[in-house]
Amino acid sequence: MTAPLNPRGTLRARFEGAAADAVFRRLGLGARRCDLGDEGLYLAEEIVGADRWFGGSDPEALGILVLALMIAQRQGSTRLPLDPKGPLRSLVGDILRVAGLAGEHARIAKRIANLTSAPSFNSVIGTGNARLPLIVDDGCLYSERARTLEVRVAAQIAARLREPAHVIAAPASPGLSDEQQRAVATALSAKLAVVTGGPGTGKTHVAAAIVRGLQAAGIAPIALAAPTGKAANRLTEVMTAQLGDAAPVAQTLHRLLGYRGDGFAHHARSPLPIGALLVDEASMLDLELVDALLDALPAHAPLVLIGDAHQLPAVDAGRILADLAEHGANVARLEHSHRMDAADPRGRAVLEAARAIHAGDGSAVADKAKAKTPGTLAFSGVEWVDAAGAPPGRIAREIATHAWHHFDGPRAQQAANDTVFRFHDGAIAPEQAVELARLWDLVGRARILTATRGLPTGAIALNAHLHDLALARMTVTGKPELVPGEPVMMTANDYQRGLFNGDQGIVIRADEGLGGHRYRAVFRVGGRLVPFAIEALRDRLELAWALTIHKSQGSELDAVAIVLPDDDLPLVTRELLYTGITRARHSVVLCGPKQVVLAGAKRAALRHSGLGARIRASLAP
Repeated sequence: MTAPLNPRGTLRARFEGAAADAVFRRLGLGARRCDLGDEGLYLAEEIVGADRWFGGSDPEALGILVLALMIAQRQGSTRLPLDPKGPLRSLVGDILRVAGLAGEHARIAKRIANLTSAPSFNSVIGTGNARLPLIVDDGCLYSERARTLEVRVAAQIAARLREPAHVIAAPASPGLSDEQQRAVATALSAKLAVVTGGPGTGKTHVAAAIVRGLQAAGIAPIALAAPTGKAANRLTEVMTAQLGDAAPVAQTLHRLLGYRGDGFAHHARSPLPIGALLVDEASMLDLELVDALLDALPAHAPLVLIGDAHQLPAVDAGRILADLAEHGANVARLEHSHRMDAADPRGRAVLEAARAIHAGDGSAVADKAKAKTPGTLAFSGVEWVDAAGAPPGRIAREIATHAWHHFDGPRAQQAANDTVFRFHDGAIAPEQAVELARLWDLVGRARILTATRGLPTGAIALNAHLHDLALARMTVTGKPELVPGEPVMMTANDYQRGLFNGDQGIVIRADEGLGGHRYRAVFRVGGRLVPFAIEALRDRLELAWALTIHKSQGSELDAVAIVLPDDDLPLVTRELLYTGITRARHSVVLCGPKQVVLAGAKRAALRHSGLGARIRASLAP
């Protein structure tokens, strides 16, 4: 018997015939190579299965169409244009290519057009306000959920833009440039404002000046939030450095809204008790979270969104910051980078590479970067290792090995393994505070970034490889899953312990006064390095030598090694490359075939959305 497509194994129960099974098996392999994962693939199966029960007769074409929509949503789109000469053509072509069905493009395109041109009553595809899984509206395909959220969010944003705001005088901030001062003034003059800028343009310094202005106007309380715990902690640190004791403490948006597992405690009938809200790293906001936020935000409270509109959007549907930046109302743009020092040749190389990728010019990066083999990398400026022709993942593993050594992985492991850190009531012993902080900075200064979690070039495979290298340096019994000196990352929120999805920590030996020592994962919580029992976190904890570029958003690192897939995949876009490159201050290593770099730089993420048009329609007289 043929193995099921994924662990849930639904297809063989729904579709008859070995040919159909083989087609969907190949689509499943292609979907995994696009990093959709089993959850996304299962959803596609459910929709196709429901269509079969309705009486639909073309599960193959519908399956390809659903996968195309899911990939578009993963890149930030709320909808997929159905113009056969538009993005649908290239996206379907990519799916068929990675599934080994490249010769079927014309036939599949015609069948997809038949499905969507005039949806019938016996289909999962509807139009307008139909309560069906897929909706055709304005010449585009939506999931019913995404369309509903888009309509609702557009109405709430338009209501804020229509309402006149009380203009607050921008405070004098000697440390800010003229463009940063203008951004502060824009943010203080509207009920909804956007501040967008590239890496190192001073967005968090602008945020601190905005808070000063709100405080001077007597607006209270002021809430600070971010989509992830790491971004919220970083925002708190910057605000504290700028404002001292007057700085509000940032929270994740889920914590601010009171997420309870099945919904939010704050909503229209129980609004947030705040006078203003500033959200950092707003490029990561998706439609569903923004809908909940706007629903719970009091009408009188100004909202300021801060982030880089050129970065990757949220993993789920929606590109809110980019939509609002393009809409043009109450938008301030920061252009000058202060992180990548243009006077330093290394920082200038990183900055020029980021600008070239944003302009779609991958050749400017691949041609100007110093072409190297893994063993000759200097980890300075921008370097490139061509992985073309090598066995899958081999060059990636070599890059990971050299990066691990260059980023002082062995030294960090030795330091963590040789030291037992003493804690009293969760606080590090004062005489060891500097040593622990030094270890924290050493482990956190660089990372390997990947395009996918799966595949031989993905985060899972490279973390396993580096873990084996770490184990080889130790004398241990068995094969422990984590050892001292290894970086770890939370993969889900833990509200009880104050840890959040994306938070990164390190494994140490800890003596907590109970006799002996235990392996503990140390995370920064509320400005302190706090130990947590690994056993209590194990189902939501993973290694973080390597992490996906999506997970790296909000990070500022000295150096990164970016590992791309061996084959050109639709998820490799200029936004993905731009986000990865701009995590680094002075060193970027790109690993991948030249054709993947060039194609990725040319491929803009499928950021198709009707939100801007709906907002403009709502504001029209």
